[in-house]
Amino acid sequence: MKSNRFILAVVAAITAQGAYAQQSTEVDPIVINAGQSKVASDVPQSVTVVNQEKLDETQAATIGDILDTVPGVSGVGSSSPLGQSFNIRGVGAGLDAAESSIITLVDGEELYYESYRQGSLFVEPELLKRVEVLRGPGSSTLYGSGAMGGVILMETKDASDFLKDGDTFAVRQKLTFESNEDKFQSTTIMAFAPNNKFDALFAVSYSDIGESQDGDGNTLIRTNAQIGNFLGKANYTEGAHTIGFSYQHLYADGENQDFNQLDGPQVGRFPGFAGWGVGDITTESQVAKLEYNFAPEDNPFWDLTATLSYTNSSKEVQQGTVAAEPISASLLGERSYELWKLKVENVANLSNDAFEHYLTFGVATSRKDRSANPSSTSHAEAITESYEIYAQSEMTFNDRLTVTAGLRMDHQKIAPKSTFAASSATVSETAVEPQLAAIYRLNDNWNVFGSVARVNRLPTDDEIFDAFSGGLPNLNLRSEKGMNYEVGVSYTGQSLFRADDAVDFKVTAFYNDIKDKIIRTGGGAGVIGFDNIDSAIIKGLEAEGRYISGRFSASAGITLIDGEGPNGAKLDTIANNSIKLGLGYQILPELKIGVNSVFAADRTQSRGNFDAYNVHNIYATYRPDHGPLDGLEVRFGVDNVLDETYQPATYLSQAAKGRNVKLSLAKTF
Repeated sequence: MKSNRFILAVVAAITAQGAYAQQSTEVDPIVINAGQSKVASDVPQSVTVVNQEKLDETQAATIGDILDTVPGVSGVGSSSPLGQSFNIRGVGAGLDAAESSIITLVDGEELYYESYRQGSLFVEPELLKRVEVLRGPGSSTLYGSGAMGGVILMETKDASDFLKDGDTFAVRQKLTFESNEDKFQSTTIMAFAPNNKFDALFAVSYSDIGESQDGDGNTLIRTNAQIGNFLGKANYTEGAHTIGFSYQHLYADGENQDFNQLDGPQVGRFPGFAGWGVGDITTESQVAKLEYNFAPEDNPFWDLTATLSYTNSSKEVQQGTVAAEPISASLLGERSYELWKLKVENVANLSNDAFEHYLTFGVATSRKDRSANPSSTSHAEAITESYEIYAQSEMTFNDRLTVTAGLRMDHQKIAPKSTFAASSATVSETAVEPQLAAIYRLNDNWNVFGSVARVNRLPTDDEIFDAFSGGLPNLNLRSEKGMNYEVGVSYTGQSLFRADDAVDFKVTAFYNDIKDKIIRTGGGAGVIGFDNIDSAIIKGLEAEGRYISGRFSASAGITLIDGEGPNGAKLDTIANNSIKLGLGYQILPELKIGVNSVFAADRTQSRGNFDAYNVHNIYATYRPDHGPLDGLEVRFGVDNVLDETYQPATYLSQAAKGRNVKLSLAKTF
């Protein structure tokens, strides 16, 4: 049945490496978060898995560094870890970063932040062990309505990642240095598991970050911050019962930091504009979760998980000490998003001799508090209450045809607080999202698949109640409605050119027809802040593959995308068409070198032309696995090795970061 295919792919990835056990590129990686765990070629959608080894090789300073290797995904306007926003399949760019159209989850819990030119996600990559990017709305059923662009799932490290061979205690210390942004980072992780019932992990990370420059030496973003991170996790298992608690906290203390963490000062951006100014900015991000799981081995109908979670993202902006660069008084103060959520989900195995069948059913309720101190017309205080119910059926017939059907209903109620003078009306709306996907295994190597999904993105508090510069709230703002169609083919095989090689690839074509797309009007006094346009169409093709042969590994990703709005107008959210290539070579069992390159085509948008660019990042890894140096890791890398100056089409105004030399030393005891 399907499990045999799963095992085959895992064995292929291992045996293809031969005696060079350090070779790490996965062929047909395991996908955990798109329904039942399976290999990527058996998932009827575009999915990219960035595993721990890829994270280490990238030496990522930001989430954007991680996602730069993923087809169809682009950063939006910043190299700063405190100014991260994203674009997936043409959703999100510039000021319209589409925070509500791209769902970002850390250990299954949503982190959300929206404030003018401030970024949307604050996460420390050093604490992550895995990132899955589910492109398109094919995972809305399980993770939330409105995922027009897709879902980014980030998983933090666990105690089991550091304990091996019966160890009950381990300590890992890592030091990192980066030239472009003058970064120093120290990370200490302790893992503890006295028996097979209890485990715990504690991690502390500290970073000191300065300024970044482009290839011409121009200052881009002045991060100027000391960033502290804490992660604590504990799990206890007794029979079929598991209870776990986790807490993570990012705290960044910025001094004379650019208010605009997306684009820097932008002096002269508008006639007579002196820049956005610098300030003393405190950034915080918290995720707390209490989780209970009941999964008896002798009862396939129960795999129940109940979760109570709390997340909070906030920024407090105060004037800096540079008198010549003040921040507008209307942009000072604290703005935050607090989210409480209770979720219960069960996965029932209803399989029999005729077919495999997994049924996922869940309900959730949440309360989001959008606050500002002092109150602000551009950041209206409001409470959003949400109620969710969803079900997904995944059936496999004759180990060939898998059909996945999902239905999700979300109801939200948004009420402004008393501090918002422009309106006191409560706005309610319901989203209904059905989807259907199928994948058919032609033989042991080839699959064909297709899907159709209706997306219903509900307006956010910011979009409904924005009243900046005397603007008007839009109580009649309609939800975005998208119909997304995908077809594709995948392949996985072994011994194509040599006895020890393995390969996989997937090609997906998509067509997303969006009605009532929500846009910022920029109209000012007496004009609604956000409105609907008639339609937008985004279409494209993505291809992704991996190849391993002995010591050699390669990966490739291709993105071809286009989009237009009413009357054929070019959308400003469409990224460059690109080819992303990765090559690795295991010189010795303990020594690997590689290069990751991006070849991007030019892009014409209504806001201008963006030139083509080529960027190359190189890396080397030294990891001895015996003797006194066992447990040591030395990683060296150079990003943008040719020091190119370039601006991706999803950046609002600034260039990307120039050459960056990176070195990290780590030891596990």
